[in-house]
Amino acid sequence: MKILALRLENLASLPGPLELDFTAPPLSDAGLFAITGPTGAGKSTLLDALCLALYGSTPRLRQAPARDSQIDDTPDSRLTTSDARTLLRRGTASGYAEVDFLGRDGRRYRARWAVRRAREKATGRLQAAEQSLTDLDDERLLTAQKREFERLLPERLGLTFDQFTRAVLLAQSEFAAFLQADDNARSDLLERLTGTAEYSEISMAAYRRASEARKTVEALEAKLADDLPAEPEARAELERVAEATQQALTHLQTQAESLQATRRWHEEDDRRHAAHAEGLAQQQAAEATWQDLAEARRDRDWRRLIAPRRHALARQAALPAELDALAATRRETDAALATAEAEHKAAGRALAEAEQALTHAGEARQRAEPALHEARAHQHALSQRQRELAECETQLTQARAQAAKLSDDHQREQAAQQKRHEQQRQWQAALAELVGEHSHLAAARQAGQQAHDRAAARTLALEALASRWQEYQRAEEACRHQAHQQTTDRERRERLLAEGQTARQALDRAQGHLESVTALIERSRAVRSESVARLRDGLREGEPCPVCGGQDHPWRHQPPATPEAAQLAAQEAEEGRQLEAARQARDDAQARRDTLLGEYRALEAALAQGERTLAGAEARLAEARTGLREHPLHDELDAEEAPAREAWLQAQRHESEASRRQAQQTLEALARAEAELAPLEESLRQGELALTRLEGDKARADRDLTELERRLPELQRQHDDTQRALRALLGEHASAEAWQQRLDATEAEARQARDGALARRHAAEQAQQRLAQRQEHLAERLNALQQERDDLARELADWRAQHPALDDATLARLLAQDDAEAREEERNIEAADQARQQAGAALAERRRALLAHRRDGGLGEPGSEEEETDDEALLSERTAEAIAQRREALAARQAELAPRLAAAQGERDAAAFALADDDRRRERQRAGQGELGAARAEYRRWGRISELIGSADGKVFRRIAQAYNLEQLLEHANSHLAGLTRRYRLARGGSPLGLLVVDQDMGDETRSVHSLSGGETFLVSLALALGLASMASGELTIESLFIDEGFGSLDPQSLALAMEALDGLQALGRRVGVISHVQEMHERIPVQIRVEPQGNGTSRARIVSA
Repeated sequence: MKILALRLENLASLPGPLELDFTAPPLSDAGLFAITGPTGAGKSTLLDALCLALYGSTPRLRQAPARDSQIDDTPDSRLTTSDARTLLRRGTASGYAEVDFLGRDGRRYRARWAVRRAREKATGRLQAAEQSLTDLDDERLLTAQKREFERLLPERLGLTFDQFTRAVLLAQSEFAAFLQADDNARSDLLERLTGTAEYSEISMAAYRRASEARKTVEALEAKLADDLPAEPEARAELERVAEATQQALTHLQTQAESLQATRRWHEEDDRRHAAHAEGLAQQQAAEATWQDLAEARRDRDWRRLIAPRRHALARQAALPAELDALAATRRETDAALATAEAEHKAAGRALAEAEQALTHAGEARQRAEPALHEARAHQHALSQRQRELAECETQLTQARAQAAKLSDDHQREQAAQQKRHEQQRQWQAALAELVGEHSHLAAARQAGQQAHDRAAARTLALEALASRWQEYQRAEEACRHQAHQQTTDRERRERLLAEGQTARQALDRAQGHLESVTALIERSRAVRSESVARLRDGLREGEPCPVCGGQDHPWRHQPPATPEAAQLAAQEAEEGRQLEAARQARDDAQARRDTLLGEYRALEAALAQGERTLAGAEARLAEARTGLREHPLHDELDAEEAPAREAWLQAQRHESEASRRQAQQTLEALARAEAELAPLEESLRQGELALTRLEGDKARADRDLTELERRLPELQRQHDDTQRALRALLGEHASAEAWQQRLDATEAEARQARDGALARRHAAEQAQQRLAQRQEHLAERLNALQQERDDLARELADWRAQHPALDDATLARLLAQDDAEAREEERNIEAADQARQQAGAALAERRRALLAHRRDGGLGEPGSEEEETDDEALLSERTAEAIAQRREALAARQAELAPRLAAAQGERDAAAFALADDDRRRERQRAGQGELGAARAEYRRWGRISELIGSADGKVFRRIAQAYNLEQLLEHANSHLAGLTRRYRLARGGSPLGLLVVDQDMGDETRSVHSLSGGETFLVSLALALGLASMASGELTIESLFIDEGFGSLDPQSLALAMEALDGLQALGRRVGVISHVQEMHERIPVQIRVEPQGNGTSRARIVSA
């Protein structure tokens, strides 16, 4: 994996656009380069842009709160502080970061992250960020979708976000802290550096699952203990009672079923009797309806007789009206034919007149043709003269304007040239003043740069001194605070010891009281026990007691008095209260002792940890004191009184910064003067050339103006002559075209009139022919209808003579009747007939059903000779009264049986419920035992896992995993350390996460990492950072590395050793970028990406090569 180029625009303090091409000189030729600039200038923004383009986020943003912390973006929108879009510069509408890289497959790719605001306005709402991945070798866009990008990028690059931040962005400064930390701090750092937080979560999860499994087992055990089934004897009694109650219930149910069958017979008799009465009413209603339709039935018969002659009768009635209408139509046709003949004659006369007018118009056109030709020639000449005259006038106006403009431009350019001369003299004077006592501009620039560098170096030294002074003060305060905390904790421990002894004594007293109360209650209950009474009755003189084995039985003949039930219940309640109170007192004392014991143990651990913390604080204080004394400006600081040192440091930094700013302003003024003077001189030269060009253009414009003023009068005279000749030819006409149009219009009007007259005559001829044909057709139709009328009259007179009963009124009414009305009458008659037949059949069927039902009930003798008489008796009132008496007797018997049946049902249900409840308890016991067995197996499994790796705080498995990761890290780090220096090797020792240094030049002597010098510490921490990179990248070869800080505290000798290590890295084929604001690093690395503040929160990045 190799970074080929980085591009960005409008990110944080860098407005851009900025491109860093690592494949082009000087970066391509430099295996080691530095990213330099003051603190806060924007060096880390370059690394942020690198991560943004590849992953859409940065390490610093991922550490920010995800939701709780928000900032305003626009008046109607807010962003979380972890949102990558917050890196877009304020006041800009869009920005991007873009990286070209060499992937794990050897192909070149481009990853891009971009963000913009709505409508491309700086005040618009931020839109969603866009990400894209392009194959540069094929010039093919692989994806522009975020989810697809997140999947493809790690595949092509070979690294996830966490792997990239560990393998490419080396946390060398964190490993320097890692070396100096104790086990607890080193554990936290190792977890953050290697991303092994999940091991703590696994450890806590194992502990939590074991605890949950134990609680599940305890809950199941308690549940089963509270849900025990009946004993075998009680179970047998339940089964016996259930069987007896079921038998009694079955006997009563049989009686009830017999009565219910009789009741159903009565209900069926009522239903059949009601159906018989309903059928009788329906039969009578159908018969009445049939009689009401007698008139309609007669009309139906007449309609059937008339049907064959209906069409002839209707035709006979319609013929008179049709004959009258046809006669009227014939009269109208005769009148129209006369009118058409008159129109034909008039059209012929109009056609002759139109032909004559057309002939006159053609002759007039031929006479005017010569004059028209001459007028067109004069009109064309006049148009030509007008164009020439207008063109000349336009050219004259333009020439005058051009001459005036050139004169104005010449005057303005002369004034501008004079102003440029004046500016040149001013800048030359300013530059001479800035150069001052120096011999030339280069010497002044060099002096200013040296002053700026001296001020910057002193500012950095003062910042380092202030940092060491603050570190010393913090270490001193930490020592005082920890010492005071240790004293407080020791006093608290003494108090806890005294309170613990008091709590132990209280627990012993409570336990003794509980035991005595329990013994007294048990003895009292034993005296009252029924089993004791039975055992007492079984005692024999001289035989031992089966309980205590004694030969003497004092209570055999005179047992103690047994209290009444109410008194016994009150006594047992009081005993329970006393026993519960004693237990509660014991539990409270136990809880108090456990609480104090927990506090004591926690305090002991805190004291031990405090001792270690105090030792560490004292060590850091000594280290801070040494670092402070080693600083070159320590003597100046030490000369000040302790309370005034902070103010002295602040004043010195302000003074140094003021000197640096003044030197910077001088350099900027020199650069500005030099930059302004060069283009000004070029502007003077260009101004002279412009004046020369303007003078030549002005002379040419004056010559053109004179020529145009000479041509204009001659063109005007020619125009006037041509216009007078044309007016003489045209006369009253406006133009030759208007004259021609008038002749054409006259001839067209005559031709149109001729064509209209011709069409009119043709239309009149067609109308005359059409009306004559229609007149002939009407005569034939009238004769045919008259013949049809006579034939129908003879035929219908013969038919009426055969049916004299059919009078004219009835015939007219039936012929006038609507077909739908006739069909409706037919349907009504048919429906009434069908209803009459169905009602009779239904009545007969219901009568048979009622008689059969009553015979089945024992009310008649079927098959007797007088069956018809018997049927009438079964339907009589006497039979109805007998049925009512039997119904009353049935109701009395059912009322008497109902409470007995309900009681038996309740007894059976109670017994069945008790038996089913016991069945359910037994089933729950069986299921619960299986569930309990599974829960115990689960508890054993998680218990074994928790014993191995589980803990409430996650330390157990985390320490195991971190020990393994530390071994892996040291293995990779030692392989890199061997390439940096052969002398040292890292090893574990001293504690589970302890680190030692093996000095191979001293016979593998083992010593503490705290004994390393500054340069040696840098080498070891760099090797650890490279080792972590190797762990993160696996088999992938990383050719681009970025090391962020870690050089500020190195002395010159250590810095030289660090530079040798960095040279060794680039010798292995890696391109290493070092981010630092240390001036000595800048001087040792020739190729730099320098980030320079420009003011107003803006910085500029440029590549500098010495």
